[in-house]
Amino acid sequence: ISPPTWLGLLRHFQKQSAGSRDKLWGLVQSAPWLDYVPVQCSSCGTVIPDETNPNSIDEDVGLKEVPPTAEEHPHVRAGWYRGPRSSIVFQIVCKKCGHVSRWYRSSEASTMLTPEKWGRLCGEQEDLRAWFAYHLEVPLRRIMPLDWDHVWSEYKGEDGHWMAPFDPSARNFAVRLEEGIGFWSGIVAVGDDVASCECVTEEYLTAVHSLNNDKDGGGGGRADLEFAPKMKEYRHLVQQARLDSTGRLCQARTVNGHILERAKFTDEHMTFILQRAVSDFGTKHWWEVGDDDVVPRLE
Repeated sequence: ISPPTWLGLLRHFQKQSAGSRDKLWGLVQSAPWLDYVPVQCSSCGTVIPDETNPNSIDEDVGLKEVPPTAEEHPHVRAGWYRGPRSSIVFQIVCKKCGHVSRWYRSSEASTMLTPEKWGRLCGEQEDLRAWFAYHLEVPLRRIMPLDWDHVWSEYKGEDGHWMAPFDPSARNFAVRLEEGIGFWSGIVAVGDDVASCECVTEEYLTAVHSLNNDKDGGGGGRADLEFAPKMKEYRHLVQQARLDSTGRLCQARTVNGHILERAKFTDEHMTFILQRAVSDFGTKHWWEVGDDDVVPRLE
């Protein structure tokens, strides 16, 4: 019998895990509260397209920005949805049934867990993971691609290693280079301590261990082994994104990877800077940052 509330389900998982943090987090990850839910009509469920093209406007899909009500205002946050948005509410006039819905980005669990066709995008998914991780004292770090609007997380297992994401679309993020909506140019990990912050581009351009690593691109990475033969192609697409000075090749239409390429920053440089930023946080003004803070002495 399923517990009648989300809290009841969480307590059920805690009992099932019998003290194993790995098992508990696996149960939390597989529960429906972390499912991706597209923005949609709250009546008939017609989905609002997330991706846009240069000639697309909100009105084409029945969207309109409106100010939040006094009741909504404390729960609304800014964020990306079909482009960057301030703390606004979307009024949705369904193109199929004519029903009028309201939806907004939020970081509050009470809002994100609304069961009635409430949009739960990748940002909300990660906010919920962070909320559960904090409540359960589970170590997580955020994973963020450069020049692509997305975010996910990695869990630190009881053996001390960062584990491949439960979500296949995250651990196989390289495959998304084939979606036709743009490329990404690198991937970084950011956590609460120095050691958890690093460039992890190679991990996501490499498949898990295989019997023939040199031939098929496997070797202890994040991606499923079935995608190992395509890793050389994916590396080429990422390099194309880094060389593009216009940003037109990238999903977010930004040039972060190109700037790093022009600066000749390697993965080791990026890891050094991320870790130095965490180590020095709150101890320096921006104008006090010098070459020693951004250029590691690499062997």
